[in-house]
Amino acid sequence: MQAASEKKTQDWQCVLICWGDKYSNTEVNFLWEKITSYDPDCVQCTLLTDRVRDEINPSIKQKLIPSFYLSAEMLKSTHAKLSMFEEGILEVAIPAIYVDLDTLVFGRLGTLLDELKSCQNLMMIPGRGRLRNIRRFFAKYRGGLKFPRANSSVVVFYPKFWFSLAECFRNEIAGGAKLQGERLMIDDRYIAWFAQRHLQSVPKTHVVKFGTEFVLPMAWLSKLKSYLPWVRRRRANLIAITLPGNDFKVETLAILKNGDIVSESRGRKLFWNDKTIGVTQRKIIDYAKELESKILINQANL
Repeated sequence: MQAASEKKTQDWQCVLICWGDKYSNTEVNFLWEKITSYDPDCVQCTLLTDRVRDEINPSIKQKLIPSFYLSAEMLKSTHAKLSMFEEGILEVAIPAIYVDLDTLVFGRLGTLLDELKSCQNLMMIPGRGRLRNIRRFFAKYRGGLKFPRANSSVVVFYPKFWFSLAECFRNEIAGGAKLQGERLMIDDRYIAWFAQRHLQSVPKTHVVKFGTEFVLPMAWLSKLKSYLPWVRRRRANLIAITLPGNDFKVETLAILKNGDIVSESRGRKLFWNDKTIGVTQRKIIDYAKELESKILINQANL
Protein backbone atom coordinates (compact mmCIF):
# COMPACT_ATOMS: atom_id res chain seq x y z
CA MET A 1 0.00 0.00 0.00
CA GLN A 2 1.32 3.38 -0.96
CA ALA A 3 1.88 6.05 1.65
CA ALA A 4 -0.26 9.15 1.39
CA SER A 5 1.40 12.24 -0.03
CA GLU A 6 2.32 14.92 2.49
CA LYS A 7 1.01 17.70 0.26
CA LYS A 8 -1.98 19.39 1.86
CA THR A 9 -5.09 19.97 -0.22
CA GLN A 10 -8.05 20.71 2.06
CA ASP A 11 -10.08 18.89 4.68
CA TRP A 12 -13.00 16.91 3.30
CA GLN A 13 -15.57 14.38 4.40
CA CYS A 14 -16.35 10.99 2.88
CA VAL A 15 -19.92 9.81 2.36
CA LEU A 16 -20.85 6.13 2.06
CA ILE A 17 -24.34 4.67 1.72
CA CYS A 18 -25.38 1.10 2.48
CA TRP A 19 -28.73 -0.65 2.67
CA GLY A 20 -29.72 -4.29 2.61
CA ASP A 21 -27.14 -7.06 2.75
CA LYS A 22 -25.28 -6.68 -0.55
CA TYR A 23 -22.17 -5.29 1.17
CA SER A 24 -20.64 -6.57 4.37
CA ASN A 25 -19.31 -4.49 7.24
CA THR A 26 -15.83 -5.67 6.24
CA GLU A 27 -16.22 -4.18 2.77
CA VAL A 28 -17.37 -0.86 4.22
CA ASN A 29 -14.45 -0.76 6.65
CA PHE A 30 -11.96 -1.80 3.97
CA LEU A 31 -13.00 1.01 1.62
CA TRP A 32 -12.73 3.56 4.43
CA GLU A 33 -9.29 2.26 5.38
CA LYS A 34 -8.15 2.55 1.77
CA ILE A 35 -9.45 6.10 1.44
CA THR A 36 -7.72 7.32 4.60
CA SER A 37 -4.50 5.42 3.91
CA TYR A 38 -4.02 7.52 0.79
CA ASP A 39 -5.51 10.80 1.96
CA PRO A 40 -4.94 12.24 5.45
CA ASP A 41 -7.09 15.24 4.53
CA CYS A 42 -10.20 13.06 4.71
CA VAL A 43 -11.11 13.97 8.27
CA GLN A 44 -14.42 12.16 8.73
CA CYS A 45 -16.77 9.62 7.21
CA THR A 46 -20.54 9.38 7.37
CA LEU A 47 -22.22 6.07 6.58
CA LEU A 48 -25.88 6.49 5.69
CA THR A 49 -27.53 3.17 6.47
CA ASP A 50 -30.94 1.55 6.82
CA ARG A 51 -29.97 0.22 10.25
CA VAL A 52 -27.19 0.59 12.78
CA ARG A 53 -24.52 -1.92 11.80
CA ASP A 54 -22.37 -3.76 14.34
CA GLU A 55 -18.60 -3.99 13.81
CA ILE A 56 -18.38 -0.90 11.66
CA ASN A 57 -15.14 0.99 12.25
CA PRO A 58 -15.88 3.34 15.20
CA SER A 59 -14.31 6.25 13.31
CA ILE A 60 -17.20 6.02 10.84
CA LYS A 61 -20.25 7.99 11.92
CA GLN A 62 -23.41 6.03 11.21
CA LYS A 63 -26.60 7.92 10.41
CA LEU A 64 -29.94 6.38 9.54
CA ILE A 65 -31.32 7.06 6.07
CA PRO A 66 -34.54 9.06 6.55
CA SER A 67 -37.57 6.76 6.34
CA PHE A 68 -38.87 8.76 3.35
CA TYR A 69 -36.17 7.08 1.22
CA LEU A 70 -36.61 3.53 2.51
CA SER A 71 -39.60 2.41 0.47
CA ALA A 72 -38.96 -0.67 -1.67
CA GLU A 73 -39.38 1.43 -4.83
CA MET A 74 -36.83 4.07 -3.80
CA LEU A 75 -34.30 1.47 -2.72
CA LYS A 76 -34.67 -0.44 -5.99
CA SER A 77 -34.19 2.70 -8.08
CA THR A 78 -31.40 3.88 -5.73
CA HIS A 79 -33.14 7.16 -4.94
CA ALA A 80 -32.04 6.50 -1.35
CA LYS A 81 -28.72 8.07 -2.41
CA LEU A 82 -30.47 11.44 -2.53
CA SER A 83 -30.64 11.36 1.27
CA MET A 84 -27.04 12.64 1.40
CA PHE A 85 -28.38 16.03 0.25
CA GLU A 86 -30.77 16.31 3.21
CA GLU A 87 -30.01 19.18 5.55
CA GLY A 88 -28.60 17.97 8.85
CA ILE A 89 -26.97 14.84 7.43
CA LEU A 90 -23.48 16.08 6.54
CA GLU A 91 -21.07 18.59 8.03
CA VAL A 92 -21.68 21.88 6.20
CA ALA A 93 -18.27 23.46 6.79
CA ILE A 94 -16.24 21.14 4.55
CA PRO A 95 -16.74 19.63 1.09
CA ALA A 96 -17.97 16.07 0.62
CA ILE A 97 -17.04 13.23 -1.70
CA TYR A 98 -19.55 10.43 -2.04
CA VAL A 99 -18.12 7.06 -3.11
CA ASP A 100 -20.04 3.94 -4.12
CA LEU A 101 -19.09 0.84 -2.14
CA ASP A 102 -18.08 -0.93 -5.35
CA THR A 103 -15.29 1.58 -5.97
CA LEU A 104 -11.62 0.63 -5.84
CA VAL A 105 -9.39 3.39 -4.46
CA PHE A 106 -5.76 3.64 -5.51
CA GLY A 107 -4.89 7.22 -4.63
CA ARG A 108 -5.81 10.51 -3.06
CA LEU A 109 -9.50 11.23 -3.66
CA GLY A 110 -9.21 14.72 -2.21
CA THR A 111 -7.43 15.87 -5.37
CA LEU A 112 -10.86 15.88 -7.03
CA LEU A 113 -11.63 19.04 -5.07
CA ASP A 114 -8.86 20.83 -6.96
CA GLU A 115 -10.85 20.20 -10.15
CA LEU A 116 -14.05 21.94 -9.00
CA LYS A 117 -14.33 25.24 -10.85
CA SER A 118 -16.62 26.65 -8.15
CA CYS A 119 -17.69 25.60 -4.68
CA GLN A 120 -21.26 25.85 -6.00
CA ASN A 121 -20.59 23.21 -8.67
CA LEU A 122 -21.27 19.51 -8.36
CA MET A 123 -19.06 16.88 -9.97
CA MET A 124 -20.14 13.45 -11.24
CA ILE A 125 -18.73 10.76 -13.52
CA PRO A 126 -19.85 11.51 -17.11
CA GLY A 127 -22.35 9.20 -18.76
CA ARG A 128 -21.63 7.01 -21.77
CA GLY A 129 -22.41 8.19 -25.29
CA ARG A 130 -21.85 11.01 -27.71
CA LEU A 131 -24.81 13.15 -26.72
CA ARG A 132 -23.34 14.83 -23.67
CA ASN A 133 -22.45 18.09 -25.42
CA ILE A 134 -25.69 18.09 -27.40
CA ARG A 135 -27.63 17.54 -24.20
CA ARG A 136 -25.81 20.43 -22.56
CA PHE A 137 -26.82 22.63 -25.49
CA PHE A 138 -30.48 21.67 -25.12
CA ALA A 139 -30.27 22.02 -21.35
CA LYS A 140 -29.29 25.65 -21.81
CA TYR A 141 -31.58 26.64 -24.68
CA ARG A 142 -34.61 24.39 -24.20
CA GLY A 143 -35.40 24.74 -20.54
CA GLY A 144 -33.33 21.83 -19.25
CA LEU A 145 -35.35 19.11 -21.00
CA LYS A 146 -32.31 17.37 -22.48
CA PHE A 147 -29.95 17.52 -19.55
CA PRO A 148 -26.47 15.93 -19.54
CA ARG A 149 -26.42 12.44 -18.06
CA ALA A 150 -23.94 11.36 -15.43
CA ASN A 151 -23.16 8.52 -13.05
CA SER A 152 -23.40 8.90 -9.27
CA SER A 153 -20.72 6.38 -8.30
CA VAL A 154 -18.59 9.37 -7.29
CA VAL A 155 -20.12 12.76 -6.42
CA VAL A 156 -18.13 15.80 -5.29
CA PHE A 157 -19.99 18.75 -3.74
CA TYR A 158 -20.23 21.30 -0.96
CA PRO A 159 -23.27 20.21 1.09
CA LYS A 160 -24.46 23.70 2.05
CA PHE A 161 -25.23 24.52 -1.60
CA TRP A 162 -27.26 21.39 -2.33
CA PHE A 163 -29.91 21.00 0.38
CA SER A 164 -32.45 22.25 -2.16
CA LEU A 165 -31.93 19.10 -4.24
CA ALA A 166 -33.43 16.86 -1.57
CA GLU A 167 -36.12 19.42 -0.78
CA CYS A 168 -37.14 19.65 -4.45
CA PHE A 169 -37.27 15.87 -4.76
CA ARG A 170 -39.44 15.52 -1.66
CA ASN A 171 -41.82 18.17 -2.96
CA GLU A 172 -42.14 16.44 -6.31
CA ILE A 173 -42.98 13.10 -4.70
CA ALA A 174 -45.44 14.78 -2.35
CA GLY A 175 -47.04 16.35 -5.41
CA GLY A 176 -47.66 12.93 -6.94
CA ALA A 177 -44.60 12.53 -9.20
CA LYS A 178 -43.73 8.93 -10.06
CA LEU A 179 -40.23 7.44 -10.17
CA GLN A 180 -40.20 7.10 -13.93
CA GLY A 181 -39.40 9.08 -17.05
CA GLU A 182 -36.21 10.77 -18.18
CA ARG A 183 -35.24 12.56 -14.96
CA LEU A 184 -36.97 10.63 -12.17
CA MET A 185 -36.26 7.03 -13.08
CA ILE A 186 -33.02 6.75 -11.08
CA ASP A 187 -31.00 8.81 -8.63
CA ASP A 188 -28.20 9.93 -10.94
CA ARG A 189 -30.65 11.19 -13.58
CA TYR A 190 -32.31 13.37 -10.96
CA ILE A 191 -29.03 14.72 -9.63
CA ALA A 192 -27.79 15.50 -13.16
CA TRP A 193 -31.08 17.18 -14.06
CA PHE A 194 -31.17 19.30 -10.91
CA ALA A 195 -27.48 20.25 -11.10
CA GLN A 196 -27.28 20.66 -14.88
CA ARG A 197 -26.28 24.34 -14.81
CA HIS A 198 -23.54 23.65 -12.26
CA LEU A 199 -22.56 20.14 -13.33
CA GLN A 200 -18.95 19.15 -13.92
CA SER A 201 -17.47 15.86 -15.05
CA VAL A 202 -15.07 13.96 -12.84
CA PRO A 203 -11.89 13.96 -14.98
CA LYS A 204 -11.09 10.59 -16.50
CA THR A 205 -7.51 11.28 -15.48
CA HIS A 206 -8.72 10.68 -11.91
CA VAL A 207 -11.66 8.25 -11.86
CA VAL A 208 -13.29 6.01 -14.48
CA LYS A 209 -16.05 3.44 -14.70
CA PHE A 210 -14.45 0.09 -15.45
CA GLY A 211 -16.86 -0.90 -18.21
CA THR A 212 -16.72 2.45 -20.00
CA GLU A 213 -12.94 2.61 -19.85
CA PHE A 214 -11.96 -0.96 -20.73
CA VAL A 215 -14.93 -2.45 -22.63
CA LEU A 216 -15.68 -0.72 -25.93
CA PRO A 217 -18.42 -1.64 -28.45
CA MET A 218 -15.88 -3.16 -30.85
CA ALA A 219 -13.29 -5.58 -29.50
CA TRP A 220 -10.52 -4.20 -31.69
CA LEU A 221 -11.18 -0.70 -30.30
CA SER A 222 -10.53 -1.93 -26.75
CA LYS A 223 -7.23 -3.40 -27.86
CA LEU A 224 -6.23 -0.37 -29.91
CA LYS A 225 -7.04 2.01 -27.06
CA SER A 226 -4.80 0.07 -24.70
CA TYR A 227 -1.78 0.61 -26.96
CA LEU A 228 -2.06 4.41 -26.97
CA PRO A 229 0.79 5.70 -24.77
CA TRP A 230 -1.18 8.59 -23.28
CA VAL A 231 -3.99 6.19 -22.34
CA ARG A 232 -1.55 3.84 -20.64
CA ARG A 233 -0.06 6.75 -18.67
CA ARG A 234 -3.49 8.01 -17.65
CA ARG A 235 -4.65 4.58 -16.53
CA ALA A 236 -1.47 4.05 -14.50
CA ASN A 237 -2.24 7.22 -12.50
CA LEU A 238 -5.96 6.67 -11.83
CA ILE A 239 -6.93 7.29 -8.21
CA ALA A 240 -10.10 5.20 -8.37
CA ILE A 241 -12.07 2.82 -10.57
CA THR A 242 -15.75 2.23 -9.98
CA LEU A 243 -17.59 -0.98 -10.87
CA PRO A 244 -21.30 -0.07 -11.08
CA GLY A 245 -23.85 -2.67 -12.14
CA ASN A 246 -23.43 -6.42 -11.98
CA ASP A 247 -21.36 -7.17 -15.08
CA PHE A 248 -17.96 -6.68 -13.50
CA LYS A 249 -17.18 -7.02 -9.80
CA VAL A 250 -13.76 -7.04 -8.21
CA GLU A 251 -14.13 -10.62 -6.91
CA THR A 252 -15.07 -11.95 -10.37
CA LEU A 253 -12.40 -10.00 -12.22
CA ALA A 254 -9.70 -11.18 -9.82
CA ILE A 255 -10.29 -14.88 -10.54
CA LEU A 256 -10.10 -14.48 -14.33
CA LYS A 257 -7.06 -15.98 -15.97
CA ASN A 258 -4.83 -13.83 -18.14
CA GLY A 259 -6.22 -14.10 -21.66
CA ASP A 260 -9.82 -14.83 -20.64
CA ILE A 261 -12.59 -13.20 -22.67
CA VAL A 262 -15.92 -12.47 -21.00
CA SER A 263 -19.02 -10.65 -22.21
CA GLU A 264 -21.15 -8.14 -20.35
CA SER A 265 -24.95 -7.90 -20.49
CA ARG A 266 -24.97 -5.86 -23.71
CA GLY A 267 -22.70 -8.31 -25.50
CA ARG A 268 -19.51 -6.26 -25.44
CA LYS A 269 -16.42 -8.30 -24.68
CA LEU A 270 -13.79 -7.77 -22.02
CA PHE A 271 -10.29 -8.95 -22.91
CA TRP A 272 -8.73 -9.71 -19.53
CA ASN A 273 -5.05 -9.60 -20.36
CA ASP A 274 -2.14 -7.44 -19.34
CA LYS A 275 -1.83 -5.89 -22.80
CA THR A 276 -5.41 -4.60 -22.82
CA ILE A 277 -5.85 -3.83 -19.12
CA GLY A 278 -2.27 -2.79 -18.38
CA VAL A 279 -1.10 -2.13 -14.82
CA THR A 280 -4.72 -1.87 -13.72
CA GLN A 281 -5.03 -5.64 -13.99
CA ARG A 282 -2.47 -6.23 -11.24
CA LYS A 283 -3.96 -3.44 -9.09
CA ILE A 284 -7.41 -5.04 -9.24
CA ILE A 285 -6.04 -8.50 -8.42
CA ASP A 286 -4.02 -7.19 -5.46
CA TYR A 287 -7.00 -5.16 -4.23
CA ALA A 288 -9.26 -8.23 -4.34
CA LYS A 289 -6.72 -10.39 -2.52
CA GLU A 290 -6.32 -7.84 0.26
CA LEU A 291 -10.10 -7.55 0.66
CA GLU A 292 -10.53 -11.33 0.65
CA SER A 293 -7.87 -11.63 3.35
CA LYS A 294 -9.76 -9.11 5.51
CA ILE A 295 -13.01 -11.02 5.03
CA LEU A 296 -11.44 -14.37 5.95
CA ILE A 297 -9.82 -12.90 9.08
CA ASN A 298 -13.11 -11.41 10.23
CA GLN A 299 -14.97 -14.65 9.56
CA ALA A 300 -12.40 -16.55 11.60
CA ASN A 301 -12.90 -14.15 14.51
CA LEU A 302 -16.67 -14.59 14.64
